[in-house]
Amino acid sequence: MGVPNTTTFTLQNVVDEVNPTTDDLVDCFADAISSKFDSAYSSSVGLLKFRNYGAGPTLITAYMGTAVSKPASACSEFVNVQVWYYGSGYPAIGDTIYTNSGASSTKGAGNWPTGSVSGGAGQSTTTNSSGVVTYIYGCL
Repeated sequence: MGVPNTTTFTLQNVVDEVNPTTDDLVDCFADAISSKFDSAYSSSVGLLKFRNYGAGPTLITAYMGTAVSKPASACSEFVNVQVWYYGSGYPAIGDTIYTNSGASSTKGAGNWPTGSVSGGAGQSTTTNSSGVVTYIYGCL
């Protein structure tokens, strides 16, 4: 779940996430995993350094259109259906495409015209039956 991305979280929020040997700030730092710290708060001191600790990646919005038979065919299609994935920019190979903002329902298999906003496709995204991106075709 992560430590809240606010300035009002408590030591108990950090203890719940880090699960230190003893429930104090010194042990929280000793037992924390460095990759789970949010770099945006690296200059913070004390408890605030744990802001957004362990929150994980951000869910990104993209747009897809109707599935097409071949990846290259997607480049001339319109994208207007909102989807979500964890990443940045356009979806990449290995990303899972979700059909809801709660990331609990995945996109089916197909070649999907994909864009960062509603309109023209910037790439064709091929997904398997689990919604995982297996191939990217860049539109020129």
